[in-house]
Amino acid sequence: MAMVAALIVALLGVVGVVVYAQAADGRAIAGQATESVFIVKAQVPMGTTAEDAVTQKLMVSQQVVAIGVPQGALKAITPDVAKLVATSSILPGEIVLASRFGAVANITKTQAIPAGKIAITVSLGDPQRIAPLLTPQSHIVIFDTLSGKTTSTAVPSRETRILLGDVEVIGVGDQTSQPVDPAADPAAAKPAGNVALVTVALSPADAQLLVHAVQSGNLLYGGLLGTDAKVNPKGVVNDATILSH
Repeated sequence: MAMVAALIVALLGVVGVVVYAQAADGRAIAGQATESVFIVKAQVPMGTTAEDAVTQKLMVSQQVVAIGVPQGALKAITPDVAKLVATSSILPGEIVLASRFGAVANITKTQAIPAGKIAITVSLGDPQRIAPLLTPQSHIVIFDTLSGKTTSTAVPSRETRILLGDVEVIGVGDQTSQPVDPAADPAAAKPAGNVALVTVALSPADAQLLVHAVQSGNLLYGGLLGTDAKVNPKGVVNDATILSH
């Protein structure tokens, strides 16, 4: 009887906590206007239609306090919106903006590979890909930093050069990096963070050059080219010469 009584008391406690939590949520929004918006529950891949995203419960309609709703938030899936597709991956937790969906024609156009070129994809962090300015049809310069030793001493030295002076970007997609196991490679261990898969169009020779740099473990850094920007393809900076520039 004592055990039964204890179980009943425990169940009553759980019910009390749930009721209190619900009441707290109610008090939190009491007197405040709310709006129905779509919030992402599981990643919406690029190219997914708005209708499929809702059907698959990748994003769901949810009531939130109106003061926290960003301008342009998607609030309803109309027949016109249902046919639109995600122009890039939409990550969990985001309040979906209507601008995240567009026409299929716009997606396929940005992924066209120019004649005579090869599409190569590299993984770059936010600073290295000039986030959030980088978009398809942008032109970038790719810098390459490699480590070595000076010719006169055994002191480690780094050298940064221009690997590719003018590269057309044809696609940018989000992903999340995974931390490297410090036990496997202590020097490469980095915390997880946001990186992007950047796809560029290159000539066969330049594609081979970029692949070799990536496979060699060199550090790549992108720079967004402005109008009339000119870079020196033979420019090199190392630890010994950097102060002389």
